[in-house]
Order: sequence, then structure tokens, then C-alpha cells
Amino acid sequence: MNKTQLTYTAGAFDQDTFLRDILSAKLRLSHSLLVRLKQQHKIKVNGYTARTNYRINAGDVITIDMDFTEDNEIIPESIPLDIVYEDEDFLVVNKPAGMSTHPSRLGGTDTLANAVTYYWNGLGRNTLFRSINRLDRDTSGLVLIANSQFAHQDIFKQQKCCRIERQYIALVEGLMEQYNGSIDQPILRPDIKRRRRIVDPCGQRAVTHYQVLERYTGHTLLQLKLETGRTHQIRVHLSFLGHPVCGDTLYGSASPLIERQALHAGRLRFNHPRSGKEVILDAPLPADIRTAIDHLNKKL
Repeated sequence: MNKTQLTYTAGAFDQDTFLRDILSAKLRLSHSLLVRLKQQHKIKVNGYTARTNYRINAGDVITIDMDFTEDNEIIPESIPLDIVYEDEDFLVVNKPAGMSTHPSRLGGTDTLANAVTYYWNGLGRNTLFRSINRLDRDTSGLVLIANSQFAHQDIFKQQKCCRIERQYIALVEGLMEQYNGSIDQPILRPDIKRRRRIVDPCGQRAVTHYQVLERYTGHTLLQLKLETGRTHQIRVHLSFLGHPVCGDTLYGSASPLIERQALHAGRLRFNHPRSGKEVILDAPLPADIRTAIDHLNKKL
């Protein structure tokens, strides 16, 4: 089976349906992707190039060639990758703390994008780096990367409809009194020249759900779920509550327990665009956060 190809066999209920409606409703292709497919003659019915106004007959076999040549300008770098999941549509990597997801400028290096580009080049692929979620440089955990425009447009729809679950673990300063709750506070970037964000009525809506996992002396371990995906959202929200992430020097202060913010993207859940099946992926807590927790456990 060609892994870069989508296939659909029309049933009796598809009789006389326009091909474009099958492509949109059954194969969930976006308008922009359809335009590109038509331009490159990559839509076929029964082995022949077809127009999207073709009326389908029961038994027709529709094939879509998703093998695009794309111009990836990211510099490939041989950097080890902790690959958690990989198929024809997605790559999921457990990103270490200290690595940015994407270069901040053209020609930038030492990022996850550089490492993934090198990995893809080794497979003979020149695919654009399309990360679905971006983690801050000093946040560890799972990054979901689309291997194609088809995968990216489908998962983007899921993200807009809040159907992707992103779960984090954070060690925060102070004792959270409430066992669980939601933080629904807008986030604003007041100065375009600075990274720092604040809670402000003029900002974009941001919602974070949290649950206490464990309380220690002067610290709390939280599980968090994002309903929205604003930059620095968890860090801003927890700082707003008076419980900044341990070690977060931008929204809190340095900590003797850990040399970076103790924040880890530990779980991703989404529906696969080809099969519709639920995919659940987990990444264990990294050693530095476990060490901080072990230290706090000794104080109990």
C-alpha cells in the first residue's frame, strides 16, 4: 500500500454525488488542499485523473496522491530524537528541556525542527516542518508534528474544535488550596519586543484546567489540561494565581530544586485522520523534575 496515498471506494449511497463532496465530507480535505491537488493532477477515479465535478458511481475507486515535493528551508542537524510515535501522517517527539521547537530566525539552529529535518532527509524526504503544538524552550514533553498538509489540516480542525487533549504536569510554588479548578483569564502581550505575557482584559481568551496530584512542603504537583493554546499560557495563569511554576524565572523566580521551569507536556490525545481511531501518547517525567519531587518527598 502506498503510504502517501488516500483511497476511498464509493458505495451505493455515494451514487451521483459530486467528487468534490466526497473529497470534502469523506476524506476531510480542506479547500486549500483541494486546490493544490487539482493543480498537480493528483486526484484520480479508477486510475484516471478526474475533475471535482465528476459524478460518482457506486464502486468507483478514488485515489489521492499526497506525495508533494516541498521546499523546507530549515537547516538539517544531526541531533538525537526521542521518537514516541511515527506513521505516514505524524511524528511525535519527546522534546528535552533546553531545546526550542522552531528557529526564531531564518537559518537558526539547535532546534527540534533542525533535528527532525535531518531525520527526514535521512529517509529521503523534504517535508515542511509543521508542528501542531509548540513547547517553550525549557518545557519538556510531547510535540506533535504533521508529516503532510493533509494531516496538518485535519488535526488543525480538531484543535480549533478543542478535540485534542494536551495534558501537562507542573510543580508549582506554594500550596494550592483548591483541589481542582479552571483558570479562565485572557492573556495579552503588552510589549511586542518582550517575551513576557500578562493577564489582561484586552488579551485573548485563555482557559486552563488544573487538578492537584500531590502537596508537599511549600510546593504542589499539578496536572493541567489546556482548552486554548496561548503562548506561555500555563506559566502566565499559574503566576496570576500566585503559584508560579517552580524554577520559572520569567514569571516567578529561580529555585534550588531545578534549573528550569518544572513543566512537562506528558500526554497527547487526538483522533487519527485516516482511521478515526483515538491515539493516546504519554511521555514520562524527565529526571530533573523527578529529582525535585524526590527531594520534596524527603521533607515530608
